[in-house]
Parts: sequence; C-alpha cells; structure tokens
Amino acid sequence: MARSNRKPDCGNREDAKSIVPTGSPDWITADLIEQTIRVWQPYYEAVLSSEDAVQLILSAGRLYQALSSGSSP
Repeated sequence: MARSNRKPDCGNREDAKSIVPTGSPDWITADLIEQTIRVWQPYYEAVLSSEDAVQLILSAGRLYQALSSGSSP
C-alpha cells in the first residue's frame, strides 16, 4: 500500500518520507522503523537499513500469526 496521503510520522516531513520505504504497509511508521533498528542493531554486524527493519517487522508479525493460530504446520 502506498503512503502518499499519510501524515508524516516524525517532526520533519522529509525525514518521514526518507525512512519509510515506498510500498510499506500504512501501519509501519517511521517511529516503528527507528525503534526496530534500535532493538535489533546490536545483533547485526552490518548497519540495518529501513528496508531491513520493515522485513524484521513483517517477519515478526508472520511468526506471531503462525504461533497464535494454534494449527500445526
């Protein structure tokens, strides 16, 4: 989903546009990306990008969904 008509998620409009990758779901905010990078960066040698953070967020959501569904694989 495109983010074209969303309000900026941080104080500076340009910062919000630059940190949230194009095509990210609308519920992924700049603050969520920043927090994800702060939490996960200590576990990675390479510097995490906002795209990496989005993938981590989406993967965690899929893991939660699988674990909470109660069905076996």
